Amino acid sequence: MPASSQEILEKLNAAAAQRGLSGPTLAAYRRTWRDTVIRAASLSLDPAALPQARAEEFYTGLTRGRGASHHLQVKAALAFLYRVLEAPNPFADCLAPKFRPDAVEIRHLEGGKLAKVLLELRRHRRDYFDHLASHLAEALFFTACRFHEWALLSRDRLMYDGAGQVTAARLKVKGGKYRDVPVMPRLGESLAEWGAFLEGFKGHRLRQGHVGFAGSELVFPGRDGAPLSNQAFNKKLAAACRAVGAEVITAHGLRHSAASLLLNERGRNLRELQDLLGHKSLSTTARYTHIDQGRLRSVVDDLSLA
Repeated sequence: MPASSQEILEKLNAAAAQRGLSGPTLAAYRRTWRDTVIRAASLSLDPAALPQARAEEFYTGLTRGRGASHHLQVKAALAFLYRVLEAPNPFADCLAPKFRPDAVEIRHLEGGKLAKVLLELRRHRRDYFDHLASHLAEALFFTACRFHEWALLSRDRLMYDGAGQVTAARLKVKGGKYRDVPVMPRLGESLAEWGAFLEGFKGHRLRQGHVGFAGSELVFPGRDGAPLSNQAFNKKLAAACRAVGAEVITAHGLRHSAASLLLNERGRNLRELQDLLGHKSLSTTARYTHIDQGRLRSVVDDLSLA
């Protein structure tokens, strides 16, 4: 007898809790699960045995008018759903309306342009948030990490050498796991500079009288000691991009830029990037590198012969 919609959703929530999905990811996944399961029930269909034609119809409704990143998020949520149901995923081959697999939605910058953007952020450090955005941008780029991995990082997860220099950061990544990421000397200097600035700023009030940042355990505390929002950071980054005549990128664009730079300008291979980016699948890593399909096939072929 097919499980009820409520039973399926409860089972999904329990699996998500066990896996340790982050809050924003869990909220997005739940929307997809709820829409899929409840719609199937309204049509007297068992989600675990959804016909292909119905799956395509559902998928169109879930992704209509949305971009590639939303498409990927929906696909991930549905893949999770069918792993929990222990059933074949009828959405595996679905494509979002107007979505092209070869399209690049997340913009990135080549090394020269990116260097100008980071320099622009550094040159225009006037208030607290200018300094925060500049140092956070360097942390994101020089480790090729996701925004939340640094925005939510607490100081106790920084690792130091005998001279007190930061050498690594223990970041909480997807799935609630932790990963130690090396910190290059230039970033170590940036973090030390930020720490000194933060310490010296503790006697000041931020706009609107907030002082909560002074007692925060975060490496990059926002106004009330809470994490800086992705939106606020992206606004600062966009202004720097425009100032130097570069295409506007986001925090995630810094991660893509790092991956593309390493592969296209520094000669590193996909397997090395997979380790750095923390991807389970080499195909996910390939999507981050923004190389043409011919070269991608050549790189993958080379790796397969290693």
